Amino acid sequence: MESEGYDERAAASSSSMICCQADHCTADLTDAKKYHRRHKVCEFHAKAPVVVVAGMHQRFCQQCSKFHELPEFDDMKRSCRRRLAGHNERRRRISSEGHGEGST
Repeated sequence: MESEGYDERAAASSSSMICCQADHCTADLTDAKKYHRRHKVCEFHAKAPVVVVAGMHQRFCQQCSKFHELPEFDDMKRSCRRRLAGHNERRRRISSEGHGEGST
């Protein structure tokens, strides 16, 4: 049985044409960069602040390499809050370790 969110392009998955995930995007990714082919997103929609995917307003996260709903981002940032929090935590940990060793 098919779900309500079924995308007709999924039925054509056996064809060689690779399409962008954005609704109504007709970009052919066959000759696109490997990154864009791998994540099925055209260059325009990878950088767009708002993209409609599966009928919802989303943005492509450059850290996760996938689309998230807009509330998961701060302002116009292109990395979701969850991934940015992890990144910032690692930076704080490395910074505090470096200061502790050199202060003796």
